[in-house]
Amino acid sequence: MSREAAGSASEILAAGYRRSLPTWAIWVGAALLFGIYQGLNQFIDADGHLSWQPFVWELSSVVVVVALMPAVVRLALRFRFDSKPRGRAVLAHLCGLLVFSAAHTTGMVTLRKLAYAAMGDTYDFGNIWIRGFYELQKDVILYAVILVIVFAVREFRVRRAGELRAAQLAAELGEARLRQLTAQIEPHFLFNSLNAISNRMHEDVHAADRMMSQLGDLLRAAYESDRSVLVPLDRELEWLRGYAAMMGERFRGQLAFELDVAPGLDALEVPRLLLQPIVENALEHGLAGGGGAVRVAVRRAGARLEYEVSDDGVGLTDTEPARGTGLSNVARRLELLFPNDHTLSIAQRVPRGVVVTVGFPATG
Repeated sequence: MSREAAGSASEILAAGYRRSLPTWAIWVGAALLFGIYQGLNQFIDADGHLSWQPFVWELSSVVVVVALMPAVVRLALRFRFDSKPRGRAVLAHLCGLLVFSAAHTTGMVTLRKLAYAAMGDTYDFGNIWIRGFYELQKDVILYAVILVIVFAVREFRVRRAGELRAAQLAAELGEARLRQLTAQIEPHFLFNSLNAISNRMHEDVHAADRMMSQLGDLLRAAYESDRSVLVPLDRELEWLRGYAAMMGERFRGQLAFELDVAPGLDALEVPRLLLQPIVENALEHGLAGGGGAVRVAVRRAGARLEYEVSDDGVGLTDTEPARGTGLSNVARRLELLFPNDHTLSIAQRVPRGVVVTVGFPATG
């Protein structure tokens, strides 16, 4: 991890510690309970005589440690042992340990003297050098434990943040790929449409003019939602009707188009421009002989939405039909949008033609 990234992570974690008031409350409560527990043990060890002194001893130590912990945590985040140069961190924590122990001992003794005075008694700390060294060797262990806990929490948060970021990047990459695949349909469609208009112009100029107008409407509708991966079903069907009308001009008197949609599905969110390449595939391959019928049915089956596009054209010629640009694009988009939760099948239609069935979860 770079120094800049490590610094940024430390800033984020420090902010997290500052904001985690409920977490600190839990830590403080747990520390006080531990102090009471230690005091109770001291009380039991004192031959069963009723005494308040053990509780003062233990709680005074715990209260001071809890008060000093934010400073130790900040120091641990500022001078990390896994950063370079390590000598700087070691020196900082040696100084931090000495300050921590001095503050801990001073604060603890002060609280004990105040508590004893309130109870009409006097607290004697003993020889300051011997007792100070005794507290220092205990504080070395305590300081090390705090550093280990901070390191463990920091590593957990950094790893968790990395996992979330990786998931976010994967989602963004998938969405970018979806946009690319959706955008891939438009040039393919535009090229085929312009080619159809050019061919029609030699036969019927007025029909070609109407196709140009319909193409403009389709492109306008497409670019109005060009940032959307999913669109309401009614918008997808409106676009499909416009495409069918344009193809009707191309195959004047030769194409019969039927759209059968179950009621109550208009607001469902569906992949944008998913039906058009399937219908275009039916026109290009199923009706290549010139003339025929294409039927599109949209149904809801429980929690799933199903498209069925059928034609009465020449049918399948291979056992495993090759998927062209349009159907391959549809398959890849379905896999990105609904991984392992979609269906796409191509089958022979009886008595003739092809039927393409698509299924995916209904949302919205």
